[in-house]
Amino acid sequence: MPQEFIDIEKVDLLNKTLDMKNDGYRLAQICALMDMTLMYSFVKDEDLITLRFNAGHPEPVESISCLYPFAYIYENEMKDLFGINIVNINLDFKGNFYQTAVKTPFRESLESDVKDFE
Repeated sequence: MPQEFIDIEKVDLLNKTLDMKNDGYRLAQICALMDMTLMYSFVKDEDLITLRFNAGHPEPVESISCLYPFAYIYENEMKDLFGINIVNINLDFKGNFYQTAVKTPFRESLESDVKDFE
């Protein structure tokens, strides 16, 4: 199954996701990378399409849970582990989805790595 990556602007996420849903795609996964790139992957038949963009910080990212309700799991995870400011999640744990020793541990790790590199 070939994968297609489509770079989008953060503000276009909800509209592009609506297009995917209307075209019959199901949400396969959402993941965050240490550089704050977010990737939303959708599958239909043999097609795998991933929308990607840089989340920035602390600018908000609109939740897609209004279109794919179970996205709240991925979105709360990214909020807790990376400190990504995802807003309007249909079931928002407000930073308490996971209990971690360090608040937003992956963001803390990234900031530490950048300081070590400088």
